[in-house]
Amino acid sequence: MTRRTSARDHAKDPDRNVWLALGMPDAEEHYLKAELVLRLARAIRAAGLTQRTAAKRVGTTQPELSKILNGRFSEVSLERLMRFLTALGHRIEIRIAAAKENEAGDVVVSDVPRRAA
Repeated sequence: MTRRTSARDHAKDPDRNVWLALGMPDAEEHYLKAELVLRLARAIRAAGLTQRTAAKRVGTTQPELSKILNGRFSEVSLERLMRFLTALGHRIEIRIAAAKENEAGDVVVSDVPRRAA
């Protein structure tokens, strides 16, 4: 049986998380932002939007959106990225659950399959 890897697994893996490999203090947060930016880029592409049109929909400027999509998002909050995704019609779900005993908790970003209409 193959094990499915998640963003959580990658966020804690220095081979996949460049910020962790560089020893940055908020490496997991940077990785999670990158995950959301990847999904933002996919959403824009899937909707066939230009950056200009997408920027209007999410409430920012085209140059700012371009910076974010090109990897300059360290000053952008996770909340803002989530607002961008919801403005493009995505649902963000946050779940809080107890971690396994004697283990630190974690944050997971995963795609949820769309339900049939």
